[in-house]
Amino acid sequence: MTENQKARDVLAAFWPRKLSPQITALLLKTPITANQTTVLWGAISAMNSYVIYRALTGDYLLIPLIPLVYVFTYVLDCVDGEIARGRKQANPVGGKLLDGICHRTTEYSLLAAYVLAAAQLYPSVWVLPVGLLLLSGEAMHTYAYERRLSTLRLSIGFTGLLASTAEKMYERGERWRDLSWRRRIATFKGQIHYKSIYVVIALAYVSGLALLVGLGMLALYKHVQWIRLIARTLALSEAPRPDPTSVEAGSPRPVEAL
Repeated sequence: MTENQKARDVLAAFWPRKLSPQITALLLKTPITANQTTVLWGAISAMNSYVIYRALTGDYLLIPLIPLVYVFTYVLDCVDGEIARGRKQANPVGGKLLDGICHRTTEYSLLAAYVLAAAQLYPSVWVLPVGLLLLSGEAMHTYAYERRLSTLRLSIGFTGLLASTAEKMYERGERWRDLSWRRRIATFKGQIHYKSIYVVIALAYVSGLALLVGLGMLALYKHVQWIRLIARTLALSEAPRPDPTSVEAGSPRPVEAL
């Protein structure tokens, strides 16, 4: 799996990977470590949540800055692994753990920005219940997704990619002209991170009530998603176990039920 990860990447990283080697080359001349780079992009990404809060509450001139910061953090997210491999200090366990913490920090700080903005724009007794529903939905979705992967790995020896992920991958070194138009579009769509941000900002500029209602719908969506994940995993656990070789990454038929 590790070798496969070195050879393949998500289409969203196609453009960041064009820039990351130059930054990596500069940072390799400094004492900064891969883990420090991970913490750096995590901190920048979390601070961007404050920029989003400001944008939600009226500083609309900050809106163009939001995607630019996220693209920059994505580049650094590529750089940390390149530094680790360049210094032969790759740690798949520790590196992935720290990476996951930074992603979760970004996501929860973003939800906090949504709720605080709603509280400012529409002071109401409903803000707290909606905020709790939103945060719990995100927590349960993350927990269900991670537990699902762990269960699949333990129960059927799954070590590959989910079908929904496999179709978004490309081979490192693959040229632009070799990508289909659908995959080319995916390389650009991948630069728009946390897409709900722009819908939430639009709702905030309609009215505070529209923002609160929108957050409530987003919260319900997250709860529906984690319930569906659990249902699919339970259904899979009761089905006959597939041959583990049929779900290896790179297999022409990733398991769709996953």
